[in-house]
Amino acid sequence: MLSDELKAQIRDSFIKLKSDMSDFNVRPSQNKMIAEISKTLCGDYKDSNKILCVEAPTGTGKTFAYLLSSIPIAKANKKKLIVSSANVALQEQLLLKDIPEAQKYCQVDFEYALAKGRSRYVCIRNLINLCEEKSADSTLFDSDLLFDEPPGKYQLEEMGELLEDYSTKKWNGEIDDLMRAPDHSIWQKINCNRFTCTAKSCEFYQDCAFFKARKQITKADVIIANHDLVLADLATGNTVLPDVGESIFIFDEAHHLSAKALSHFSLSTGTEFIKTSIRQAKGVSDQICKITQQDSTDVNIKQVDDYLSDLTTILKTLDFDEEVYLFDKGVVDQPIKDIAKNLFIVIGNIQNKFSTLRESWSDYLKIKVLDKSISDPINTASGECEQHLSGIVELLSSFLKSDDNSQSPHSRWIEKNTLANKKINYSLFSAQTDVSDNLDALIWSKASGAILTSATLSSLGSFDRLNKQLGLKKSENQYLRLPSPFVFDQVDFIVAKFKANPTQVFDHTKEVASQLLKRIDTQQGTLVLFASNKQMQMVADMIEKKLDCSLFIQGEYPKKTILEKHTNLRKNNKGSVIFGLDSFAEGVDLKGDNLTHVVIVKLRFSVPTSPIDKTLSDYLQSQNRNPFMEISLPDASLRLIQACGRLIRTETDTGKITIFDNRLVSKFYGKQLLAALPNYNIVIES
Repeated sequence: MLSDELKAQIRDSFIKLKSDMSDFNVRPSQNKMIAEISKTLCGDYKDSNKILCVEAPTGTGKTFAYLLSSIPIAKANKKKLIVSSANVALQEQLLLKDIPEAQKYCQVDFEYALAKGRSRYVCIRNLINLCEEKSADSTLFDSDLLFDEPPGKYQLEEMGELLEDYSTKKWNGEIDDLMRAPDHSIWQKINCNRFTCTAKSCEFYQDCAFFKARKQITKADVIIANHDLVLADLATGNTVLPDVGESIFIFDEAHHLSAKALSHFSLSTGTEFIKTSIRQAKGVSDQICKITQQDSTDVNIKQVDDYLSDLTTILKTLDFDEEVYLFDKGVVDQPIKDIAKNLFIVIGNIQNKFSTLRESWSDYLKIKVLDKSISDPINTASGECEQHLSGIVELLSSFLKSDDNSQSPHSRWIEKNTLANKKINYSLFSAQTDVSDNLDALIWSKASGAILTSATLSSLGSFDRLNKQLGLKKSENQYLRLPSPFVFDQVDFIVAKFKANPTQVFDHTKEVASQLLKRIDTQQGTLVLFASNKQMQMVADMIEKKLDCSLFIQGEYPKKTILEKHTNLRKNNKGSVIFGLDSFAEGVDLKGDNLTHVVIVKLRFSVPTSPIDKTLSDYLQSQNRNPFMEISLPDASLRLIQACGRLIRTETDTGKITIFDNRLVSKFYGKQLLAALPNYNIVIES
């Protein structure tokens, strides 16, 4: 229950915030959010989980609301508070601005730390081994097992500089703190990972960048993370973050969580990768057996190659649609399934033998002292091998499984591509189309509490879509939709009179170009949002020379640079137009005169072209359900609201929104989409 002491701490925190921060605006919506977070996390709602979904529009002050209410509650209950963002920009804002500010006003003392995955930190042992010259005995180990191509002179010099900077404490060991990151192929060999890390048994443990960071996380009361890290860490058993049961989670920009989860719970491997991995395993096995003076283990390369050759023969006969072959309803074709079974058996056997050999190697090192230039590279390579073999076996296992007909199936497909050496490679993929059970098992059923928030969480005025995606049950959790603090009825939402339907691509594109030239005020700031890069480029080619102001097109410069150039022009009262895609439809904060007109070229419906979406769509249709109504329409509503949200960022912002999509008035779903918008002044041109 919410105690009087906690109430006082939370109340006093906001009293101090209001008195000290001159530009702070007291908003009823923020007070409501604070109250609901407090009651939910303290278990004041009977027969309810400690989970709250809050749709908090821009200007609500949601960040301070969840920080200053949840921190005292987490501290009082001796729990860790994990604040997870969807992107780096928000993570940096939390780290550099919001949480330090909260520390000033919070009535309880707390420490905070930034959490990153292992792979963001250097393994100093691997870096030293890479840089050191080989001893005379090191010829026992073949460096080709570690590198597809040995590092060149320049790369070795670069690694030597990194080692020097780390040793003299000029560099903290994080890749994000480097002016220029090493090549990915090199960084993979020197970063920290769970398969090669020996933790406390490593002689560099006390000076390890990752474990230093982990100690900071252990001490911290508030941990800043991101959705990718949280999902990856939970899936691998909490190697970075605290135990789920001892944590309260804040998921900011929670509408991204489902897409992130779909990516994390997917598997893939390639035919060439399998060949390389088996040969690496054979090479490492031979090296270990040579050193330990035991008989070589059986790694049947020929058998694997023969099965892969059989697989390739079949795949060459398939009809690939844009280099993708999608298995109907996720059911793998029987001939391919038969070969996958053979590969699963033989590679699974190799994996088991390799794991046994790796254990014997570990035992050998306990009684035999070897030069680190020999043992460390073998440890690294053997860890990599185990990781690769495990991933291959897991993917093949998924290809063999039969899905429960009562549940959404896995999506399984094959992609064809040509490698740099001109070899044809076939990549095998398996992905879940529904991750709701995973999220429930990993987070919702275990966490001490969770707050999910975003400016756009609901679709068509309901949380139903969110619940289905994330595995939340309306009857078991709390939900809150806050009103916007801004007044929208002075904003015109104009449905432009358009002859061409967006499905008539060529005619629609020509009309978009013509209409933009008529409607853009070249003395103002305008953002034009496209659903297609091709259409964006075509329209740009048509109007760029005719437009009497600066035009910035996504892709010509980094997003940050475009926004800076645009803002600088507006400071000098010069007109500026931005053409952008999805990434400009959210997370763009152009206040005041920087943006007075948002143009939406067409509604963004999710087309089931990706294998995962197509499999899910086909499954819903087989269940006599409508994928358009269940998926495409709610998602389109959310995207439309997000795009419109670029216009009004403060109480004093003004402007208009124009949309070039006549389906809002010609199709049955148009009224639903318009009804779900904020209280704009809807203008339908006739």
